[in-house]
Amino acid sequence: MINEITIATRYLFSRKRKHLISFMGFVSILGVAVGVASLIIVLAVMNGFGSELEKRIIGQSPYIIIEKQNGVEPKEYKQLIEKIDSLKDVKGSYPFIWGQGVLKFSSRAQGVMVRSVDMNNSTDISKIKAHIYAGELALDKNNIVIGNELSMALGAFIGDELELMTSVVARPKRFKISGIFNSGMYEYDLNLAYVDLETASNIFGTQARANGIGVELNDTASAVDVKKELKGVVPVSYAVRTWMDLNQNLFSALRLEKLAMFIILTLIVIVAALNIISTLTVMVTEKRKDIGILKAVGATKNRIMLIFSFQGIIIGALGVMLGAIMGIGLSWLLDKFRFPILPENIYYGINYLPVKIGIADSASIIIAALLISFMASIYPAYQAAKLDPVDALRYE
Repeated sequence: MINEITIATRYLFSRKRKHLISFMGFVSILGVAVGVASLIIVLAVMNGFGSELEKRIIGQSPYIIIEKQNGVEPKEYKQLIEKIDSLKDVKGSYPFIWGQGVLKFSSRAQGVMVRSVDMNNSTDISKIKAHIYAGELALDKNNIVIGNELSMALGAFIGDELELMTSVVARPKRFKISGIFNSGMYEYDLNLAYVDLETASNIFGTQARANGIGVELNDTASAVDVKKELKGVVPVSYAVRTWMDLNQNLFSALRLEKLAMFIILTLIVIVAALNIISTLTVMVTEKRKDIGILKAVGATKNRIMLIFSFQGIIIGALGVMLGAIMGIGLSWLLDKFRFPILPENIYYGINYLPVKIGIADSASIIIAALLISFMASIYPAYQAAKLDPVDALRYE
C-alpha cells in the first residue's frame, strides 16, 4: 500500500505534469475547500444563533416550570420548594404569578406580560437583578420594573408613574418605575414587566396562590434529567416542562434549517467531486503508458485502482485541510469582531453573526467531504484498472 501511495503522490505533484491537469487538480482542491469552509461557517453561525437564543430565553424564563391548573397554595409550594432545592443539579426554585395587563403612561399604552418576583427568594432576585441596567430591583406594592424597549415605547423612565390595568382590578393600579432591565431579547424587553409576588396576587386575583414554581439549574444540559427527577418529587396533578419544551417549535425549526443548509451546501462539495472525476479521467488518459508498464511487470487491477483512488483521497484531504483552516479562521474572525450587520428588532436582539463551532458538526463535514472525494475517484480508478496493457503499449 505504501508503494501505491508513493506513486499516487508522484503522479499528482510531478513537475513534468501538463499545465491543464495541474490546473484541474488545483480547481478540484479549491472546490472541496470552498465547500468545506462554507459548511463550517454556516453551521457555526446557526449553532451560534441557537446558543444566543438559548441564553436570552433562559435569561428571563426558568429552566423548568412546574404548574398546576388551579394554582398552588403557599403552604404547598413552600414544601415543594424545599424538596426541589435538595436535588443535585438544582440551583434554586421560587413561586411565580404571571398574567396579562396593559401599561399606560400619558397618552401611550402597551399590552404586557406581568410577572412576579419573590423578594424573599435569592434565586428569583438574582436572576432578574443580573439584567438591571438602570435604577434597581426594589419591588414593593408601589414599584414596577420594565424592559428598556417598553420604556422607550411608553416614553417612561426611572421615577415616572404608570397605570396598570388587568381584567381583575376595577380601577387602574398606579406604579412607579424603580428599575429598567435589558435582557438582550427584544420581545422580552418590550412586553415584560415585574412586580412583587404579593402585588401580583392582588392584581390578578389569585388569592395568594402561585401559578407555579420556577426551577433554576446549574447547567442547561441537565434540564431533561432534572425533569425526570422532578416527576418523582411533585404530585401527578402538576405539569413539568423544561425551557426546551416551551420553545420546542422554535428550536425544531432551527434544527431543520441547519439540516437543510448542510444538505444544500454539501452540493458544493459534490460539484468539486465532479472536478475530481474529470481530473483523474484526464490523468488516466495521460498515464496510459505508465499503467501498461505497471501491469506488464505484474501490478494487479486492485493495485492500479488503489493508486488512482489514493489520488482522489489526496485531493480531498488537501481540500478538506484548506477548507477547515479557512472555515475555522473566518468563524473566529466573525466571533472576535462581531460586526453589527443585522437589525436587532428582527433577530431577537442579536445584531451580529454569532458563531459557535461544533466539534461534531466539523467532524461530520470532514468525513462527508472525504467520502465524497473517495467515491468520485472510484470510476476513473476502475477505468485505469481495466486498461489492457497491450493496448496501452501498442503505439508507444
